[in-house]
Amino acid sequence: MPTESTHSVEPTEDQRLQPAGDSSPIPNRKACRRPPPGVFSESGLIRFRLLAGRIQLDPMRYRKGTAEIDNEDFTESMTVSSTSGVPSVHYRFRDEYQKIQLVAEQGKSLRIESTILATGEQAILEQRRGADIRWNTRRDPMVASELDQQASGPTLLHIVGQDEAGFQIHVDSFLSRMLLGRSLIELTERTENYLRENSESLSIVSSDQINKLIDQLRSQKSSKRRAAACKLTQFGTSAIPFLSTALERNDLDAEQRTRIQTLIARCPRVDEDTPSSLACLLSTDRDLWQIMAQRMNQTEWLAANDHIRRCGLESLTR
Repeated sequence: MPTESTHSVEPTEDQRLQPAGDSSPIPNRKACRRPPPGVFSESGLIRFRLLAGRIQLDPMRYRKGTAEIDNEDFTESMTVSSTSGVPSVHYRFRDEYQKIQLVAEQGKSLRIESTILATGEQAILEQRRGADIRWNTRRDPMVASELDQQASGPTLLHIVGQDEAGFQIHVDSFLSRMLLGRSLIELTERTENYLRENSESLSIVSSDQINKLIDQLRSQKSSKRRAAACKLTQFGTSAIPFLSTALERNDLDAEQRTRIQTLIARCPRVDEDTPSSLACLLSTDRDLWQIMAQRMNQTEWLAANDHIRRCGLESLTR
């Protein structure tokens, strides 16, 4: 049964970041608006969790049924169904400020649509298995505008880093309810602080190391193929950005591709993400470092660039 992580127990045995420990607390952030109570709770129909920076249904903690709330402040309904033991969720919410719809299928997709009623501004968050998360906001659904935002990335932290203001307006409060009080914006800031403060001592996994092991996955000797897969597993989540990039290569055979996909899908954690676990996952993700670079001072930028070069990645730009 998954358990919620607490900062007092970080990092887990999967973590290879040094020094151990969590980043310093961030200042209290004024919430966009206070979320109402509702159908999300420990004892509710379904539990959502954050694993590898993505929202997931907990396949072990759900029950089929419908829950509804209708009062003077808001209306809300959630229906949980399942096919062959795999849960799906259909959810609707509306108050005087916003309406939200969510459709989620375990292991396949999650889609959230938000509309701000006073202005008509819309946002759509789409998360599909094996693909980048996509985020779009439209000031006017009928007319394109320079103020519209588009963002994508393998984790929700990439989305927050590219459009924090839109994310806060539309879904941070809602996702915090889904995750029983955890704010994605605060988690992103704590993770980025961890990476910035420890960039000189992060464990190094280089692109050359990963590519050599991927090449070894097509060795004629099964013992060498197994050894390469074992070594890639030992690198933990730090290797995932390199493995995801490797899937774009056109010289992979069927076994290489299958083994890489299996390694990516095999999450080494069973509890929910923490800043240090996410830092381990994203320490070799150049795209996230590039997003962070726009907010770094000169000293932080130089240290981050040094880390990126040690990983065999292209230098950051400003």
